[in-house]
Amino acid sequence: MSSSENNGGMDTQDRISSLPDEILCHILSFLSTYDSFATSFVSKRWQPLWLFSAILHLDDQTFIRNGRSYTSFFNFAYGTLFKCRMHQPITVARFLLSPRTCGYGSDFPYPLFKIWVSTVVQRGVQQLFIEIPRALEVPNIIWNCKTLVVLKLYRMSVDAFVKVHLPVLKTLHLDFLFVSKSKYLAEILHGCPVLEDFRAYHIFLDNKLDGVEFRTMPKLVRADLKVDYVFEFPLKVVSNVEHFRFFLKV
Repeated sequence: MSSSENNGGMDTQDRISSLPDEILCHILSFLSTYDSFATSFVSKRWQPLWLFSAILHLDDQTFIRNGRSYTSFFNFAYGTLFKCRMHQPITVARFLLSPRTCGYGSDFPYPLFKIWVSTVVQRGVQQLFIEIPRALEVPNIIWNCKTLVVLKLYRMSVDAFVKVHLPVLKTLHLDFLFVSKSKYLAEILHGCPVLEDFRAYHIFLDNKLDGVEFRTMPKLVRADLKVDYVFEFPLKVVSNVEHFRFFLKV
């Protein structure tokens, strides 16, 4: 008697597991790295697949939902980066951290976070997404990543001057970025010679633009700005774009 006859005509054959590794890894790419790791318990067929992915998606919400501590989250991140997938290239990296993990005291292991970022940069990351509920300083190594094509930062800060060189960056989204001096923003934009897509939502910086040189960005195609009325954005930067959206909060 067939398996379908034993189950009232329902076909219980595991067709997904019979798919090629490439397709299964593509399916796993839509999950967080922790959820992807959890599939390794499904069967022996699935055990190694999460290790082959070139996408790193560390989202602490997958731990919080299960009532686990932020320490277990950092331990998992460490094991993933430096043990299980130590030599695996990473093309896409997402770091999504909640207030519970980051905290608002001195217990957040920022040096460890910098090591995460440094590791994905050294492994040739092309797309980097960081979303944090507090204004942590952007690790300097990001500003000199020669492989970055897409960079999206949410609620971070730039507190010191750094030479920026992002030769292939085409998409830059900065949301709630705290910049201590206007010249630092100018340096960031100057260091992106082929930038095509720029979004700036609520950038907080020194409003004194006198003496700060902002250049027109020749490759820029799309610009999306959302600013407060107290912030004087250098519109010269986006003067030649094809698609421009501007929101002024008063």
